[in-house]
Amino acid sequence: MELYIHIPFCKKKCQYCDFVSAPGSVNEIEKYIESLKKEIVLSGKKFKGSRINTVYIGGGTPSLLSEDNISEIVKALKSSFDFSGVTEFTIESNPESISEEKLKLYKDIGINRLSVGVQSLNDENLKEIGRIHDSKTALEKLKLASEYFDNLSCDLIIGLPFDSRESVKNEIDTVAPYLSHISMYELIIEDGTVLKDRVDRNEVVLPSDDETEELFETARAAASENGFERYEVSNFARNGRISEHNYGYWTREEYLGLGLNSASLIGNVRFSNFSSMDKYTESVSGADSFDKIRRENVIKLSKKDIKDEEIMLGLRTMRGVRKEIIEKRISERLRPFFTEKDGYIALTEHGTSVMNPILIELLEM
Repeated sequence: MELYIHIPFCKKKCQYCDFVSAPGSVNEIEKYIESLKKEIVLSGKKFKGSRINTVYIGGGTPSLLSEDNISEIVKALKSSFDFSGVTEFTIESNPESISEEKLKLYKDIGINRLSVGVQSLNDENLKEIGRIHDSKTALEKLKLASEYFDNLSCDLIIGLPFDSRESVKNEIDTVAPYLSHISMYELIIEDGTVLKDRVDRNEVVLPSDDETEELFETARAAASENGFERYEVSNFARNGRISEHNYGYWTREEYLGLGLNSASLIGNVRFSNFSSMDKYTESVSGADSFDKIRRENVIKLSKKDIKDEEIMLGLRTMRGVRKEIIEKRISERLRPFFTEKDGYIALTEHGTSVMNPILIELLEM
């Protein structure tokens, strides 16, 4: 089983972000942590004896929390779950809230992987999307973090207003020496975000879809030149240092999400915690067992749902999907987009670039 712990606090919400996150006062953070710790304890009793493979503290901005806050959470986790089999323990961070003291603590309490939200090394891009760090800070903090963690990842967004093929390649070349992993995402404009409103008002001009695809291909080639192998649509690893936790999502490992708005997959049931802070804290405080915690979006998956998920998630990976699950769904027209190896069928490089319409056709069957 995999554990995910959500920290929903950010110093400032980025303009492209539609995640559940908000600034938090000291009192709000303390109240949330108390609810989170109770959920951890109740979950530990429910899943006593379950083998935990990976742990991921995400957000939000987990590195915004104080050393004491993070220590409390990790102490609750280790006293509630069996950590003897944990191979990967990740925490997300943003450059402006990384400090040497926090890095030392993370390492001391058993965290062995750091994921840093760099997003861009172009200061105009960072300003345009509402990030509160600059490129100089990002590089300084990556260098500092690399002194404490040899399993270091960073996120980059491709398709920002001031991106060019030259600048995107330079970003990859610049961050690569510090990293074992890179996540690169094409910018998606989500409804209800500040950036969506600004784009609609023509205050922000973004690259076209074709231009963004060219930029991503430039970034992919640069990552390959720096020794990173693409193992998932948006993820690249050097020397096999994949994100084990995220790979578990794509291969449908069981996972338990703890905290506000966190999702879980246990057996054939998917469910989520409330996205409202008040509802979440009330549901946890009023429960005396894991099963009494109220949830939302509880879905019991059918056999077809499970197969559809295996296809939809598995085709994101370069390994692909087991042949027996997908072979009969692939029409002659779609066959050129697929390749077969070791009993798995995966998308070709070109197939990956046009994955969405292919998935729509496959999942209709």
